[in-house]
Amino acid sequence: MNGTKERLMILDMISEGKITAAEGEELFRALEEVDEPSAESDNPTPVPPQAPFPPLRPEPPQSSRGQRASTELVAALKTAGIDHVTLSDVQEMQEHSLTAEYINEMLALGIEPDGLGEWVNLRIHDITPRYVRELRDMGIEDLDIDELVELSLHDVSAKYVSELREVGLKDLDVDELVELSNHDVSAKYIAEMRELGLKDLDVDELIELNDHDVSAKYVAELRSMGLKDFDVDDLIELSNHDISPKYIAELKKMGFKNFDVDDLVELGSHDISPEFIAELQTLGIKDLDIDDLVELGTHGVSPEFIAQMREFGLRSGYG
Repeated sequence: MNGTKERLMILDMISEGKITAAEGEELFRALEEVDEPSAESDNPTPVPPQAPFPPLRPEPPQSSRGQRASTELVAALKTAGIDHVTLSDVQEMQEHSLTAEYINEMLALGIEPDGLGEWVNLRIHDITPRYVRELRDMGIEDLDIDELVELSLHDVSAKYVSELREVGLKDLDVDELVELSNHDVSAKYIAEMRELGLKDLDVDELIELNDHDVSAKYVAELRSMGLKDFDVDDLIELSNHDISPKYIAELKKMGFKNFDVDDLVELGSHDISPEFIAELQTLGIKDLDIDDLVELGTHGVSPEFIAQMREFGLRSGYG
């Protein structure tokens, strides 16, 4: 540390109550390097006279405790390989409650951030020694700083990991845990899908299903409509084309019974609604199968068009 500017910064911190006078003195002694001209220099640079410290105010009873905390923090930083900090570093450490106790606990766990910035980053993201221990109890070990921050940022708690393990997802890496959490895939959702027979879903499939609003309720209702032989892709296709259990029930009421997932997707992709079918039936066109309906939809043949053709005396091949 050199110059009046830095001295004034420490004095400002003392006057603003950010540090005690004793801590300020400790910082001057232990944390700041003093640039002194070399005794062997032929032309030493003259050092301007420094203003003396103003008289310090009487210390509150906690001053000795504060001085001890400052000394312990300096020692902990040195243990972590940090021999020098700036005034801005000191302010940042105080702002984020980086203490000697925290540093020592993390070091004991084998967490060794590279530099003060990474230590502060851990505190900013509330990475506590307890969090690290709980993750390790769940088998999530050998995490680096970026991985710990990533897990914390995406709300991957030890409880969440434990719940996933209980439903059979045990060997997940950091990226998979983050993806599942990002897409709100809960352990409850996984358990419900497994109860419906979807037991071998991997992380990507779970995310796909959840992203396309394929709920356990939706799967159960499809099964109640007679659809049972479907895979993940089928479920996503049905959901993407707004094929609801209600839609299937309406088709059945209109006499359509022997259809599969592909038939339903075809109807949905060509906007064949129950209303469209009902209008055709009103025109007397009743004996249509799925392929006929898709053909009409593909070519944009509407009930209105058919009615107009009939007014002109033309009858379609559909009746």
